[in-house]
Amino acid sequence: MVEFLRRYRTVLLLLVIVAAYYPRFASRPDGMTLYPLGAEALLHGQALEIGAQGFTYPPFFAFVMIPFVPLPMWLRNLVWYAVLVGATWLSYRLCERLTVGNFPELSQGKKIFWLRVLSLVLSLKFMLAVLENQAYDVIVFLCVLAGLWGMQAGKDLRAAAGFALAAALKATPLLFLPYLLLRRRVKLFLLCAVFYAGFSFLPDVFFTPQGAPHGYFVTWVHDLAVGSVRNKPVAEQTRHWEQANLLNQSLRGMVYEFAHQTSGAMSRRNVLLAVYLGFALIVFVLLLRSGRTPHALLLDGSLMLISMLMLSPQSSKSSFVALMLPYVVLSACVLQETRARWIGGGVLAVSFALTTLTSKGIIGKRLAEVCLTSGCVTVGTLVLLVFIGYLVLRRAGRQQAVA
Repeated sequence: MVEFLRRYRTVLLLLVIVAAYYPRFASRPDGMTLYPLGAEALLHGQALEIGAQGFTYPPFFAFVMIPFVPLPMWLRNLVWYAVLVGATWLSYRLCERLTVGNFPELSQGKKIFWLRVLSLVLSLKFMLAVLENQAYDVIVFLCVLAGLWGMQAGKDLRAAAGFALAAALKATPLLFLPYLLLRRRVKLFLLCAVFYAGFSFLPDVFFTPQGAPHGYFVTWVHDLAVGSVRNKPVAEQTRHWEQANLLNQSLRGMVYEFAHQTSGAMSRRNVLLAVYLGFALIVFVLLLRSGRTPHALLLDGSLMLISMLMLSPQSSKSSFVALMLPYVVLSACVLQETRARWIGGGVLAVSFALTTLTSKGIIGKRLAEVCLTSGCVTVGTLVLLVFIGYLVLRRAGRQQAVA
């Protein structure tokens, strides 16, 4: 018994922590109240916006939630908690496997311990935000990681299934499709497109919205995916991502927060377009330069995950669980590369200060709201581009010097 406790003490401690957190998770069943509504709308043949007001997610996610409809709330919470905890654990392990696979020296001695400590400290707030909000962002992130793992292993079917499933659950992983074309992975791009279409139209195979001119997926694309980016009169902008919202820490949220007093929606959209173009240009240049540099897939994956967060119409705190991979990768670079230690450590410290130390549990609710209004999480994410850019440009310059 003593030997068992000694060998598995870390696992047992984690299980105790997970069990202790469950009452807090179940006290606010926001996710398990909203998500099954989309599934109920499908089962009753209702349009999602009529049968599940507030459900703005892709129809495929509503389809996935069908098994939760007949369950009582206590069982919904219990099953969903197990799903989210398991997805969070698998996501971290996959981040670590992807990173250590590129930094084999980290698996030796105490380096792996410090990698885990540093990356967990940086990521913990967003892991807990997933549980606090009962959000499914970590499931989307896990699918993206499966796609990157497939790319690293040369398994196109696995990679395509991962990226396509992530995009069908939440549209922002579609950003990986142009990335695949940039990397001339045409076969993988085509597989992703086929799988994405298959997943997205799956609800329409079984259900038809009554009185709607289109099926579920086409309606969602027309009304939400396209509707979120096209110009509309101010009076029609009722979506939470079309107005100032301190909980939205994407680029759109920051621009709308700072520009909400400007004259009209068009001026805000022009500012937002300029910000989007500037951000996209920076990422595009870094992707062009990363090319054949060491650890290119990890740095590219980090750039794409940051892009998903910044270009999304709505990125809440739970969405930023996707920073887990950039944090693990950049922590590995700090530990492994002496020349990058100072700039990398400084960037990670600034990011941690802006994203975690601005929590209301640390600095109080009023000051935390001021920081959120100023886009502290957005800036804390953008600052990671400084370290990634340094790594990419230094390695690209070294490659050119050798050539």
